[in-house]
Amino acid sequence: MNEKNKGNQDEFDIFIANSIFPEAASIFSTHIKTIKSIKNTAIIVMDANALLVPYNVGKDSVSQIRTTYEKLVKTGQLIIPGQVAREFANNRTNKILTLFQQLTRKQNSITNLQKGKYPLLESLPEYKEAIRLEEEIDRLIKEYRKTISSVLDHIRSWTWDDPVSRLYADLFTEEIVFDLSIDQDNMKKELKRRQIHKIPPGYKDASKDDSGIGDLLIWFTILEIGRSKSKDVIFVSGDEKPDWWDRTENQPIYPRYELIDEFRRESGGYSFHIIHFSQFLDLYGASESAVEEVREEESRLSTEFSLIGEFIHKWQILEQTLLSKYRLIKANSPERWINPTEVAHQLYGSGLVDKKFIVDLQDIKHLRNAFVHDRNITMIRTQLEIKKAISKLDELIIIASNISFEDAD
Repeated sequence: MNEKNKGNQDEFDIFIANSIFPEAASIFSTHIKTIKSIKNTAIIVMDANALLVPYNVGKDSVSQIRTTYEKLVKTGQLIIPGQVAREFANNRTNKILTLFQQLTRKQNSITNLQKGKYPLLESLPEYKEAIRLEEEIDRLIKEYRKTISSVLDHIRSWTWDDPVSRLYADLFTEEIVFDLSIDQDNMKKELKRRQIHKIPPGYKDASKDDSGIGDLLIWFTILEIGRSKSKDVIFVSGDEKPDWWDRTENQPIYPRYELIDEFRRESGGYSFHIIHFSQFLDLYGASESAVEEVREEESRLSTEFSLIGEFIHKWQILEQTLLSKYRLIKANSPERWINPTEVAHQLYGSGLVDKKFIVDLQDIKHLRNAFVHDRNITMIRTQLEIKKAISKLDELIIIASNISFEDAD
């Protein structure tokens, strides 16, 4: 057992279930009100991923989203946690950069027709017509590129007044944003306690630069809303990780009961629900076409996040395999985590992997760091690129698994 795991084991509370579910009798008596029964009175709390959805849907759907928000602002039901506003600020740029990149690639992918001289055919009417069409197509391609350039210039001119940002500027006043007052030291301790004991939410984001504090800040905001307003809460989020949901068959089925019970206790008996953005729009009367467009976007994102999850899982397998092989060669190596790049270089020095393995590992590690730390890079990866990276990881895992101690120099 390495020192890190040993430390966590020493701190594990064997009576943690008493802390998670302090009111045992309520496990059998809790009544959770239905979403439909509370829709007109519940507080609607938005997650950052929900606020980013309008960047990927059409004008008509954005109009429906505006109308939905306007209804909730008017009834005083809408709240944006301060942490959500900050996460939106961090990721809004990524959405615009993705749009700019996609248009630029589209512009660059279209080339003029390849022309050749065929004097023998110049007397044929059909050939003359083909030449005329080539010239017309090239003219249209030139016009298309010029138009795309104008669109790109328009995107460059946005000064945080893109259509989605303007929408939110109109609606999300200071009264809508609920910024939680926190004791940072106590919050860090609570995050550590939840991660050690895998208490939702946030423990699945422990590898992020912020150690997953974002989800916990949002959750504590939700709890404070329940306490201070004594109302049910519907949380609108696209997050499907198992520290928010009970999952099966790669699908979220129920919000974690730990969350429901904690909210019930903190709010004095009120109910907590999590729904996707498309469900939210449907619940509050958006058009069928808008709901369907958003649902398709959610499906695309769900597939993408599943692929990223598969990639990270296989990266962990590769790390573990490399480290186990390294310790066979270096019997006196320290019982601690070692950077996989360092391990690979040691294996290369012993003649157990080739230079290509090192290069491929570096490329994969760069992508892994992007998925875990750099949202800007993550957001502009295509599913095809992620699938190719997973295939490359499979190749590296096979190579690492077949390393034989007897082959060492």
